[in-house]
Amino acid sequence: MMKISFKELRKTPFEVKASLKNLKKTYAVQLKLATLEDSMQEDAPVESLQAVLGALENVTEYVVDMLKLKPAEIEALEDLSQEDVMAIAQRLNMRLMGMSEAEIEKALSETETDEGLAE
Repeated sequence: MMKISFKELRKTPFEVKASLKNLKKTYAVQLKLATLEDSMQEDAPVESLQAVLGALENVTEYVVDMLKLKPAEIEALEDLSQEDVMAIAQRLNMRLMGMSEAEIEKALSETETDEGLAE
């Protein structure tokens, strides 16, 4: 079991099992997001919107499932911005793939720096 904190959802850390089952769910949600990026390239607004909605549902379900959220915590999650929910899912993904909090902080700060240079 690993402990991971998401202060946006509750004060105490969540315990998440680093199992093969959870790793498969992690890859499945990443695949869904990669598919979403592909579908956004196409010139089909309805399919793109369906893909976005589907991906948001998948990401939300993934976070709820992994963290075993209670109704009040689900409500808190749904009240967050899309960016915040994606950040929670991304951090959860990285932890389940074996990264430490320190490695995640380093990876995320490097990504932000790279994006800043691209502008």
